[in-house]
Amino acid sequence: MTSIQPLLIAFASTDGLNVDGHFGSCARFYIYRIDTDDYQEVEVREASSERGIEKNALRAQIIADCHLLFCESIGGPAAARVIRSGIYPMKCKPSKEGHATIDAQLILLKTRIQSDSLPPWLRKLTGQADELNHHFQALS
Repeated sequence: MTSIQPLLIAFASTDGLNVDGHFGSCARFYIYRIDTDDYQEVEVREASSERGIEKNALRAQIIADCHLLFCESIGGPAAARVIRSGIYPMKCKPSKEGHATIDAQLILLKTRIQSDSLPPWLRKLTGQADELNHHFQALS
C-alpha cells in the first residue's frame, strides 16, 4: 500500500452525521482530512450568503481548498462551478435505510485508497503516479 497526499473533503450536512445537504442550500460544510491510514474532522464552515456574490461561486470559495464534495444533491450549474474550482462533487442519494452517513463515506473512501485500485481522477488527486500513462510512455 502506497501512502497518499492527504485530501480535504467537504460534506454538505445538516447535523454533521449524515450527507443530507443540498450544495445550494445547506447551512454548513463539515470538512475532513483523509490519508492512507486515517481520517479526522478538521472544521465546520458556515455557508452564509453575501449580497452581490453569486451563491454557487461563494459556496465554491468556502470549500476551495477541498478536493472532494459529498452532498445529497447539486444542480448542473453548481456542479460545473464546483468542478471549475478543482473540486470533485459526489452525490450521495438516500436509500431505504436513510441518508448516507459521513462516517460510512469516509470508511468507503479510505478502503478504496488502501486498495491501491483508484480510478485515474482519484489517483491524480492523491498524488499517485498514473501507471497506465507510464505504461504507454514506456511502449513508445
